[in-house]
Parts: sequence; C-alpha cells; structure tokens
Amino acid sequence: MTEFLDMPLTVKPHPRAKRVLVKLVPGKGIEVVVPKRFDTRQVPAILEEKRRWLRETSRKMMERGYDLSGTPPELPTNLDLKACGRDYAIGYVDRPGRVRITENGLRLMVTGPKEDRETIFDALSKFTAAKAREFVLPMLDSMSRRLDLPYSALRVRRQKTRWGSCSARGTISINAKLMFLPVELVEHLLLHELCHTRHLNHSPQYWKLVARHQPDFQRYERLLSKAGRLVPAWFG
Repeated sequence: MTEFLDMPLTVKPHPRAKRVLVKLVPGKGIEVVVPKRFDTRQVPAILEEKRRWLRETSRKMMERGYDLSGTPPELPTNLDLKACGRDYAIGYVDRPGRVRITENGLRLMVTGPKEDRETIFDALSKFTAAKAREFVLPMLDSMSRRLDLPYSALRVRRQKTRWGSCSARGTISINAKLMFLPVELVEHLLLHELCHTRHLNHSPQYWKLVARHQPDFQRYERLLSKAGRLVPAWFG
C-alpha cells in the first residue's frame, strides 16, 4: 500500500515510538510512524479508522496552500523573501562534496551535487531561517518597546504548519516560513505573539488587546490562515 485517499503513504518504524501516529506532512502526504516491531499489516485498518479525519484535514490544508501530493519539487531558480524585500537569484555549481551556499548581494551560488535535492533544500531552508532571525529580531524589539509588551527571548524554528507561539516565560517562537509572507502579515504575527505575553490564551481579553493595537486584526487573521500557499514546496 503506497497511497491512501490519492495521497502518498509512508510507513516509518521508529525505535522510540510507543504508539501509532498518523499525520499529514506538507510535500510528502500521509506519514504513519509505528513502533519498531509493529505489524505493518494493521496500517490499512488504522487508516480506514482515520479516513474521515484525513479527508477533512487534507482538504483544509490544501485550501491553505499546502502541497500533499508528494511530487518532488524542482530546484528553485530564485528565493523570494517577501518579508524583507529580497529576491535572490539562485545559481548552481554541480560538483561532489558538501552543499554550500555563497551569498553575493542578491545572488546565491549553491555548490554541491545537484542530484542531492533534499540536502540543497535543507541548506536553502537553513539560509532562510538565518535571514528570519536577522530580519525579525530588530522588528520584534521595536514593536515590543513601542507597545510596552516585553518578551524574554526569540526562537526561529522550521515547523510544518504553525506560524508562531509564546511560552509562559515569554519566549516567542516563530516559523522561518514567515519570510515568504508580506511584511504586514509578519507584523501581525509578531503582534499576535506579543499579546500572548499578557494573555496565554485566545480569550475575549486577549482579542481585545490585539484589537487595541490593530483594529482590523480579523482581516490579517484570515490572510494568515491561507498564507501557507505562499511557501515554496521545497521548504522544510
């Protein structure tokens, strides 16, 4: 069984898995993580039990722009980081060895074996994450001071679907994918998380605080919910 509901299916035994986990992974389709000695003949029955959830969740994810087809993306010819207004042209030098990225103005040179796409995608994703921290930290600091909403630390992560979060200690985590969003959506996301330093929930008090600083926040929430389509399929 290699497909289910017209999506690619991958079964991954994991030595630390204690139960079966079924998830949808952008760019890959359905992933089933099972304990090491699990009888994989049970997987079809488990998927049938999850059929309704898989259908509904995949529909919502695809509406938001996430690719679940599992089609391998091509090597990109540019890296358009809309958040900071930088659109890098990408060139490739096909040679053995480690994958390296050299930045020269708005041009990136990727050196390494071109057939190793996953490693190239990973290198470009790391480059994007580094730019996210470089770009977002000053913006977050400025907004924090201006709105009198202090935070303790910033973390940049490469998550599958979540745009950001705020811990009880005031640590704000953002998804490096936000670099593919327009700057006004990035600003809204940072406001959203800074307001969580006061209210660690989505209570009426929380939304009242958001509205005080951004009266049309609902428009941005709607745009953010569909912004996944702006992220290239190779990013991971």
